[in-house]
Amino acid sequence: MKKLIVGAAIIDVTPKKPMFLHGYPHVERTSEGTHDPLYASALIIDNGENQIGFCAVDVIFISKEITKRVRELVEKSTGIAGKNLMISASHTHSGPVTVTDIFYDPVVPAADPEYIQYLISKIVQAFVEAFKNKRQCKLAVTTADSTGVGGNRHSISGVTDAEVPVVVLKDFMTDEIFALSVIHCMHPTVLHEDSKLFSADFPGFTREFISDSLGENVVLLYQTGPSGNQSPRHFIESNTFDEAKRLGDLLGNRIVKSVLRLNESDYQDWCSLHIQSVEVNLPRKEFMPLIDAERKVASAKDKLDTMRRNNADAKEIRTVECDWFGAEENLKLVKMMVNGDLENVYRDVLPAEVDTVTVDKFHFVFLPGEFFVEYSLSIKEAASEKVFVSTLSNGVIGGYIVTEEAEADGGYEASNSIFSAKGGKVIVETVHKMLG
Repeated sequence: MKKLIVGAAIIDVTPKKPMFLHGYPHVERTSEGTHDPLYASALIIDNGENQIGFCAVDVIFISKEITKRVRELVEKSTGIAGKNLMISASHTHSGPVTVTDIFYDPVVPAADPEYIQYLISKIVQAFVEAFKNKRQCKLAVTTADSTGVGGNRHSISGVTDAEVPVVVLKDFMTDEIFALSVIHCMHPTVLHEDSKLFSADFPGFTREFISDSLGENVVLLYQTGPSGNQSPRHFIESNTFDEAKRLGDLLGNRIVKSVLRLNESDYQDWCSLHIQSVEVNLPRKEFMPLIDAERKVASAKDKLDTMRRNNADAKEIRTVECDWFGAEENLKLVKMMVNGDLENVYRDVLPAEVDTVTVDKFHFVFLPGEFFVEYSLSIKEAASEKVFVSTLSNGVIGGYIVTEEAEADGGYEASNSIFSAKGGKVIVETVHKMLG
């Protein structure tokens, strides 16, 4: 008789010392304490034929090197094939530096080697403990609606993807829920540069809400979907912990309600598991001449200064401020291209790893970069079965993968990308081929 055996674990990965908080350009920001812990949450699914592991980590990025080392160590400890392990970053902007700065910001220090080793050991520990915690279980997949928990950061009426997949794991014998895995297409950036405390941002409050509602031992894996142009910017009144809690509770409440609506017939005690992985080279961006890059910085700064003098709306100022940051980063990239340093970046981040994990009739896609939400929708629209996309997984590729429209507009995200918008189409086509 086939059985579904699943284990879950959660491990604190909060740094033990003050560290630079990574996420906001050109801001020197060192932690002064911890508001809520950063976690690595792991899940091992074993159907007797295959074992697949997932880990969601409350950090800004997971590098290819971190992925490689974790896979090697977990395979050695558990026998699970390293390629069957998916590791995703929540992308909180209130956590430590975990990769050498891919936004080419001179303010951001290199990642602390001591913390990187600590982080690797903790992610491995989470996987190993999940492996040891395996028990017979039942699995269901549902969705929640995240409308109102942020949206398009360029326009309040812009494109969004509010569908939040929720994988629910129940103990076969006790019928108690012991783990959830979710993917939400949203930047976790309620907290801004004035906050100097380690925090998972609003997903941390979502975790608390679910724990309070479904049981303190429920492990939540929170993953971020394509959200390069998604944020809470136009949906909050302030960049405070109270606002982070409001959004976190709103999302948590939606998830809990979706879970509690499930019937016993929605659960299954066995499912098929399949995994595919391919490596893709992405088309490089064509950079503007150096003189044009310098003019772009001057123009963006002039526009920002004018808006500040005229006391424009704070949210609109923030958008233009980000455009200025992007122009500065674009200038840095152009200089790196001229002197040849950009070749080292391409060598480090390519090829991009694309993974698909199929759980019964549900497909989960894992991509390494910050993609605009339009790519999530493109992948879903062409699929004959349900597909969900997790990003910031198994490596970083440098900057954003924007749409062709955003590339032509030349805003913040397009400015600090090192790949052409055509890369998004390459990824979408790759995923479609993988899913048949």
